[in-house]
Amino acid sequence: MTWLFAASLRPFMLLAAAASLVLNLALLVPSIYTLQVFDRVFASRSVETLVMLSIASALALLLAYAMDTARARALSWAGRLLDERLSPPALAVVLRQAAASGRADRDALRDIAQLRSFLGGTSVHALFDAPWLPLYLLLIGLMHPVLGMAATLGALALVGLGVLTERLTRPRAEAALQANRKAGQAAQALTRHAEVIVGMGMTSAALAHWQSRQTLVLGAQDELAAVSRRLAAVARI
Repeated sequence: MTWLFAASLRPFMLLAAAASLVLNLALLVPSIYTLQVFDRVFASRSVETLVMLSIASALALLLAYAMDTARARALSWAGRLLDERLSPPALAVVLRQAAASGRADRDALRDIAQLRSFLGGTSVHALFDAPWLPLYLLLIGLMHPVLGMAATLGALALVGLGVLTERLTRPRAEAALQANRKAGQAAQALTRHAEVIVGMGMTSAALAHWQSRQTLVLGAQDELAAVSRRLAAVARI
């Protein structure tokens, strides 16, 4: 993940990190709001206090939404910059390979697209939320020791589940990726030799060969999705 902090991407990463800090602090407000309602509002029966606390909590949630949006945009801009910097030279290499040998490896372009998709998705957000978790737990513990202990146990359970998810899904994800690449290479080979295949009446056999590759892709993706669904269900519980 060191590529995330390359010089050209660093401003976007710093902006995303700052937005994550403010976001996580703002998300503490609903917990504080609940405690204050029980400690102050129920005791004093003050409608004014309840209204002020509710307004403050609503503003904090709006701030959290704004910070989440800012972080997503910063990471999306980083993905676009990465694509703009890497795709042209990668495509130039592909064109030179195609001109020299008639064949070209397009894996580099696909990898760049995957990196851009990763930065534009939600999975990367966890990398920016994780460093603030200890501070988050500390503040909850200062508000109430029991809440702090419960939050710590929940966080440890989620971390353990995340490690388990990584170990169980990584080999399946790699298998799905490899199967997809082989299916793509098979399709490219069929396209290159389309005239010969059609002329010799081998279309059905060629399609059957490609379909066998595609079946492996779908099977690997289904297995990955099944494992991910089961682990996600456990996390929600």
